[in-house]
Parts: sequence; structure tokens; C-alpha cells
Amino acid sequence: MPRNAKAGSGGLAVLVILLLAAGGATFFLMGRGAPPRIANTGAPGAPGPKGVSVDDAVDAVKKLVANSDWPRAEALLRESIALFPEEQALRVLMAQVHTAQARDAEAYEQYEKALAIGPREGELEFAAGTSANAAGKPERAAEHYAAAQAQLRTDWKPPLYLAQVQMKLGRYDEAKKNLLMAVHLKQDLAIAWGSLAEVALRENAAETALRHVQHARLIEPESVVWRLVEARALKRLAKPNEALALFVGLSDEQKLEPGVLRLMGECLGMMQRPDEAAILYTRFADKLPERGDLAYEAALWLERAGDKARAKQYAERAKFLNVDGAAELLARVGH
Repeated sequence: MPRNAKAGSGGLAVLVILLLAAGGATFFLMGRGAPPRIANTGAPGAPGPKGVSVDDAVDAVKKLVANSDWPRAEALLRESIALFPEEQALRVLMAQVHTAQARDAEAYEQYEKALAIGPREGELEFAAGTSANAAGKPERAAEHYAAAQAQLRTDWKPPLYLAQVQMKLGRYDEAKKNLLMAVHLKQDLAIAWGSLAEVALRENAAETALRHVQHARLIEPESVVWRLVEARALKRLAKPNEALALFVGLSDEQKLEPGVLRLMGECLGMMQRPDEAAILYTRFADKLPERGDLAYEAALWLERAGDKARAKQYAERAKFLNVDGAAELLARVGH
């Protein structure tokens, strides 16, 4: 009979990473999840050829893992797997050791081997999906998350994570279904409402996006991410003034979060106020002179505001900091 053991403890750590692609599209990708429950296929405490049991090996590795002693944990796991090649628990532990060292491709390979040994339990499928996603294999991640969802029917995490991968793959209809399932299971799931808003924006349904993101903002009113998504929806609806108002009161640190300054500048541009956008960017470029991207944007807005002399100064800084396009901009404003 299989022996079940805990591979680790702790709640689910969800990392929401905001990535901005061309045109300001927002992607929500989920990070590494909690360790799965694992099973050994051998008899409890069965000794190996050298008189060492699986229990001994697992316990010894866990102590090393608890102290973040990854090299010794990996070395011991290699020896243990050589003795017990069909022990699922050891494969999962090896996957976790690889994950802790950001060796995602190797971690996923171990999860594949653990699943091949069996049993293919929902927690293990979920962990494999997260590992596959981290390893740059979204198609495989989707397969594992779907398998986890089929088993863990009352858990909101599999449909949410599956939806994130489906968004990454451009499968928006499927993603919407799973996001709605996630909020059905957990109504105060801001990331699901925000992701629904993102899907709606990608489908050019700004009114729908606005309704969804307002749910997210009610749940997490301090989130800059949800303000940004709402502002993008308002801008799409030709309401740049309302969009800009969402950023009033933000700290400089918050305004430097990905996408915020750019959207503020775009809204000011829509309202024919390039001089204010130039003031905004020059202030941040002066505050952070090592940021060539800010100097470049400052130069662009100064050019649009008709101040070529100052645009030249910031373009020179951007060129010195090797910003793409800065040389062409400098040549344009330098005459």
C-alpha cells in the first residue's frame, strides 16, 4: 500500500507579476505554489540494499532542506533515488530542491517522473503545472492544471492558475470560463476579477472590463495594479481625465510601478497637455538619473511640447545610457 507523507508545509504563495507588452497589455502569471502531498510506492520503512529505509532518506533530506542546504540535499537525494528509483516522494523532493535553486527545467523533469511513478494526485498535478509554467512550458502547465482541477473540484487555485496559462496562450474563452469558476469558489478573489477585466480589454470590451476591475478594487482598494487596469479601461472609453484621476494621491514609488507613468503620459497627451507630461517625466528622470528609459520618455514629451533644447539634454543622457532609439531621437531634436 502507498505511504503518504508531507513534502513540506505552509500556505499557497501566489506571486502576481505584472508584465507590460507593446500597447500596454497586462499579463498575470502565477508563481510557485505550495508543495504537493506526496506518496511513496514502496512499503513503509522498507530497507534498501544498504539497510537504509525510504523513511530515513526522506527525513534526512527534509532536515537539509529546512536549513536550505541544497547541495547536500541534492547529493543525498541522488544516492537515495539510486537505491529507490520508484519512490515518488524522493522525486518530488528532488523537484523541490531544484525549484529552490531556480533550476526549473530540471524540477519539472522530476515532477514528470514522479507522476509517471504514480499516483497522479491532484496536488501533485498542480505542483507539476506550476513547475512547467516556470520552465516555460505553458501547454504542459495547462494540461497539469486541468488534471488538478478535475480532482480538486472545490479548490479555487487550479481554475485560477489554469486561466492564467490560458491567457498566456491566447485562449481567452477558456480562460473566462475558468476565471468565473474561480470566483464562484472564492468570491473575494481580486486576481480573478482583475484577470477577467484584462481579458475583456483584450477583446476590446472596455465597459465589461470596467465592471470586472471594480470588483477587484473593492476587494483590494490599495492595489496600484487594479487602478492601472481601471485607468486603461477608462482611457479606452475616451475618458482620459477620469483615468488620470485614479493616480492622484499615489506616491512617487507607486507611480514608478510598471505602466503607471506611461499611462499618465498617454492620458495627458489625449487631453492635448504634452507640457504636463514633459514635467512629469523630467521630474522622475532628474530624480533617477540612472534610468535611461525615463530620460528617453522625457525627451519625447519635451519634443512634443516644442522644447527641443531641453529635449536634446535628456536625449543625450538616454543615448549615453544606451537606450534603444535615443540616437535617432537626439539626431531629430539636435538641429
